[in-house]
Amino acid sequence: MRIMNILVINGSPKGEKSNTLKLAGAFIDGIKTCGNHSVEKITVTEKNIQPCLGCFCCWEKTPGKCVIADDMHGILAQYNSAELVIWSFPLYCYGMPAKIKGLLERLTMPNNLPDIVIKEDGSAKHLRRVDLQNQRHVLISTCGFFTVKNNYEPLEKQFEIMFADRCKKILCPQGELFRIPQLAEKTDEYLLCVKKAGEEYINSGSFSADTQKVLSEPLFPPEQFVEMANVSWEKGTASGETLNEAARLLRQMTAIYKPHGKDKDIVFEFYFADLGKTYQLVLGRKNCAFKDTELLPYTMRIETPFETWNAISQGKLDGKDALFQHKYGVKGDFSAIEYLTACFSTKSGADSAKTTPQRKRAMWLFILPFIAFWTAVPLFPGFGAYIAVAVTAIMPLFYAKYKPTVYDTLSIFCVVILSICVMLKFALPVVVTLSYAVFGLFWLVSLFTRVPLCAWYSSNEWGGGKEAFKNPLFILTNKILCAGWGVLYLVSALWTWGLMNSGYSSYTGLINSAAPLLMGVFTSIFSKRFPAHYAQKNISGGGTKG
Repeated sequence: MRIMNILVINGSPKGEKSNTLKLAGAFIDGIKTCGNHSVEKITVTEKNIQPCLGCFCCWEKTPGKCVIADDMHGILAQYNSAELVIWSFPLYCYGMPAKIKGLLERLTMPNNLPDIVIKEDGSAKHLRRVDLQNQRHVLISTCGFFTVKNNYEPLEKQFEIMFADRCKKILCPQGELFRIPQLAEKTDEYLLCVKKAGEEYINSGSFSADTQKVLSEPLFPPEQFVEMANVSWEKGTASGETLNEAARLLRQMTAIYKPHGKDKDIVFEFYFADLGKTYQLVLGRKNCAFKDTELLPYTMRIETPFETWNAISQGKLDGKDALFQHKYGVKGDFSAIEYLTACFSTKSGADSAKTTPQRKRAMWLFILPFIAFWTAVPLFPGFGAYIAVAVTAIMPLFYAKYKPTVYDTLSIFCVVILSICVMLKFALPVVVTLSYAVFGLFWLVSLFTRVPLCAWYSSNEWGGGKEAFKNPLFILTNKILCAGWGVLYLVSALWTWGLMNSGYSSYTGLINSAAPLLMGVFTSIFSKRFPAHYAQKNISGGGTKG
């Protein structure tokens, strides 16, 4: 692919902090995926650009050259040599910011001749001194409203007159959202689409219909955006106090709320220890309300320094890690914490669906082959092994509905090997005892892996897959349970040896079912109470107030 000479003109008064420049950067990233193109950037705020004097010297006395001694001489050379010019600036008063307007005027005059001609449509134009008919342009602009309508028409018309069909546009209202870290989930989705647009443009000179559709859609519905925008300018709360950063953050959360659909309200209470302030978010069936007075009984209370919570909301600190490290504490119904993610996520529905596992994992797939072996072999020494093998043979049929793990496969393999040993007349007490020891080792050995055995199955209740495995409290809970189950079955191997060498050998499987049932009850209680108890511990560095 031919290397293209690209010039980016950053016309934002905010310079490198420009929201619009984030879009231009994503567009350039897309272009660069298709070749190592030459990209130069002009930041207008950093340049000495004087306004045009209207002296016409560049037409008469110094043709093609401006008499003003500033940075425009170099900029004009860069502009004239560029094959693609990317204009990046926010919308100011239905047009462009003043300084880039001045730059445009200074570019236009030297590049044109004073001669006037009549166009085919009856309008007038100057003849060109420099032929830039092959130069292409992309206009990238953001604004603070929620719509292009009745905002961008003057600017669009100006670029249409100047560049005709040689200019493509990415116009993004709601541009102020790109400066809010808490909305990065949503804005990053848009930036990925802008990057795709850059890739398509460098290959075809245009955007696909699907890409253009996404680029034209507002980031948030108008009513939601207006609420977020207006909250950012609010000065006070219902109690009459000044709206501090913590209250503002929670107020803005109400604007991105996704209803949980439950009949009962869920009340999150936030105590910011460093501010000494308590606020609530009341999650209703349709709306979310912010409260700083007349507080309700809470469903869950979060006690944290605001600095910590702000870092979590901006994505600078992982909320699960912070909880595990006691950087904030939780009281009340710990299970309600899932609504903080589900109800305030800015991910689109399509992306959320992609992260949802299509098939759940089922622990009974792992356990059933061993249960069949432990039950059938002691009761029917003659053909019990064949029953166990028959059960393992049908297990893969369930893989179409349930997502298997490596432990499900290993379970089948081990039971088949153990059953073959029984068929070959190995000593029955030895084989059955060995089966319990092998089962216990599955649990204990998994403690030395990244994900303990039972975590693969209980992750169904924690968001599934990767999200659950990133949660250190979830992993700790499952490691404790894994250790308990592993020790139980190693001890079971010892008393199984005794049972198999006594007159009660045929009842080994049934007798050995009692202890796992008790352990199952403990597991159910522990898996719910331990995370909640752990989350209630004091914040590291001193604790919190009640």
